[in-house]
Amino acid sequence: MGGPTQLTVLDGARSIGGTKLLLENGGSRLLLDFGTNFQTMSRYYEEYLKPRSSRGLTDYLELGLLPRRKGWYRRDLFPPYDYPELDEGWDGERPTAVLLTHGHLDHCGAIAFLDPAIPVVASPMTLALLRAWQEGGASELPTEVTYYGLRAPADDGARPGDSLSGRRLESDREAPKRARPFQLLGDLPSGLREELLRSPYGGRTEYEALEPTRASSAIGEIRVTAHEVDHSVYGASGFLLEVDGGPVAYTGDLRFHGSRGAETEAFVKLLESRHPEVLIVEGTRLRRPGDEKPQPRTSEDEVEERCRADVEAEAGRLVVADFGPRNVERLRRFRRIASVTGRQLVLVPKDAFLLHMLHTVDPSIEVDLGPGGMRILEEPSTGAPRPWLAGVLRRHSDAFLNPHDIARSPGRFILCFSFFDCNDLVDLKKEGATEGGLWLYSSSEAHGEEQEFDFQRLGAWIDWAGMRRIGFQYIAGKDGAPELSFEQPEDAGHHASGHATEAELVELISRVNPRRIVPVHTVQPAERYEALLRDRGIRTQVLASSTDRPIRW
Repeated sequence: MGGPTQLTVLDGARSIGGTKLLLENGGSRLLLDFGTNFQTMSRYYEEYLKPRSSRGLTDYLELGLLPRRKGWYRRDLFPPYDYPELDEGWDGERPTAVLLTHGHLDHCGAIAFLDPAIPVVASPMTLALLRAWQEGGASELPTEVTYYGLRAPADDGARPGDSLSGRRLESDREAPKRARPFQLLGDLPSGLREELLRSPYGGRTEYEALEPTRASSAIGEIRVTAHEVDHSVYGASGFLLEVDGGPVAYTGDLRFHGSRGAETEAFVKLLESRHPEVLIVEGTRLRRPGDEKPQPRTSEDEVEERCRADVEAEAGRLVVADFGPRNVERLRRFRRIASVTGRQLVLVPKDAFLLHMLHTVDPSIEVDLGPGGMRILEEPSTGAPRPWLAGVLRRHSDAFLNPHDIARSPGRFILCFSFFDCNDLVDLKKEGATEGGLWLYSSSEAHGEEQEFDFQRLGAWIDWAGMRRIGFQYIAGKDGAPELSFEQPEDAGHHASGHATEAELVELISRVNPRRIVPVHTVQPAERYEALLRDRGIRTQVLASSTDRPIRW
């Protein structure tokens, strides 16, 4: 016999990101997202202090970065003799599946720790994006979302009761690397299938590929209807979930003002027709009580128009376009801006690989890399290229430029960079490409103190390179010191948020008319939604969530 219908917000009730939800119905247990909570992580860690890979899950469990649940996690990540209660005494059982809304790490970044017996259900576009991100990034435990390598106890003679120095893990060199099982919300395109069956390690390491299967319309005793929504990353979905207690809807992250806003509108209309019993709704842009400043609703079309005008004013000078690394919609907008202003868009190799992967799912995503199209910035090599980069070199060998090529005519190019690409500014400045150029910031504001520091560092890089900046500014401190705090001018118009405004969220709830809502992905308490709905005469009940108290209906 299964248990009652209930929802537990494991994480993400009072933070933007780190969303981990558990929906239970009968004998089925469905995780809705399983992301990294960067807010909690930054409380303990920073760039040079990270959880110890040799201790597997230990640091994550002890600091509350992962929920303590029996049967959820990879057995190879438990250090020797630690957590004997893994097999008894912990609350819960293994989830039936993870239902993933989209490929941002605050929604999927903790999947690496889950037992591979738990399949991940996602759109083909999301899987392509995650595979590109993992292959092109650092090989670390938290990145093992689409494939993974087993760990094993170090052979140092440790026994129960020994010191912690003997309870460590290391890579199991005898075991092959393995693909994580995915079930797709749609057909598997042939091009993506080919990429997924290719080893990300080349011929150097044994790799067990696994072809994704098509997801069923029901996951255990929960019927799932997925619907594409507009967000700042392609492949995002919202869900309508049929359970015994009545329909449950989950928005994930969404907006109405991107190129796929019509998909969000269609999703809302679907929910209107069903009047869910429970609506799990994001609240990223909920304002603090008393903050009545108008919220900009800048569209992607307006961003493109504003940025095009800025580029046109920079004749003869290099322009750097700085936007989120997985925001392919913004990349395509800058591709058009480059075309109409007589320039070429220059990508870093990882962006070229990402485009290739997404093109396997959606052929309308352009991969026109070559002398007459987009170009790729040559980066210093350190030995044999990894398989993903070798593929980019093979497919687009004539698309590469070096800093000297750009310096000969900097006004011909828009360079796609972000803070983490700033090391390459050294070579560009040395060649004389950056002086007098423009750094056009087209991404989100800082969230938290650590990102404030990153923006201060970014400003130092831009100033050192002899460039001007548009799209963000610094506020002087009380003593007049510059670069103390980051601010994005409200009327800048260089960035469109990936999230609906507060007014749009209230209108969404009004139209859907659920009996109850559960706010997630917000730093504002449930009282904020209560006040907003009361002012509109909406009688929906707002349920504040707790990690130790399931919501039952």
